[in-house]
Amino acid sequence: LTLLAPTAGVQFDGVGQGLTGPQGTFSVSSAPPDTNGDVGPNHFVEWVNIGFAVYDKATGTKIYPASGFADGNTLWSGFSTPCSSSNDGDPQVNYDHLADRWVMSQFALPNYPSGPFYQCFAISVNGDPTGSWYRYQYVVNNTKMNDYPKVGVWPDGYYYTVNQFVGNA
Repeated sequence: LTLLAPTAGVQFDGVGQGLTGPQGTFSVSSAPPDTNGDVGPNHFVEWVNIGFAVYDKATGTKIYPASGFADGNTLWSGFSTPCSSSNDGDPQVNYDHLADRWVMSQFALPNYPSGPFYQCFAISVNGDPTGSWYRYQYVVNNTKMNDYPKVGVWPDGYYYTVNQFVGNA
């Protein structure tokens, strides 16, 4: 019996490896760092706290942005809402293989620790995470924060859960 170990795939430095973006040098000073990412047919998208990047899956080459990382709220740029002006993190990246789309989300807490508390969703128009996006903003609650959000992709929809609490509790 011969046992074969899998071969290593493409390796590359991800977001948070001393990259510099619009808000300065990325620092994983938050605890936890909320690392998140997913793999599609041609891309790997990684989002850590406030910054994300898109990589070519075959080569590991970063294809967006050209250098550093992109602020998470750039997905809602020009939207004129808390989702475009706040970059508060707790990101989620999911690839929907049935619809060939990317689903990206983070919360917006412009009045923390007071509400209202928002959840921002961006769903790609197609399988290219560097292309156009449909953008949504929801008020989750006026008094309870939507912490630790999770997004699930299922054949009949996208599902969203959070831990809710009031103030700094």
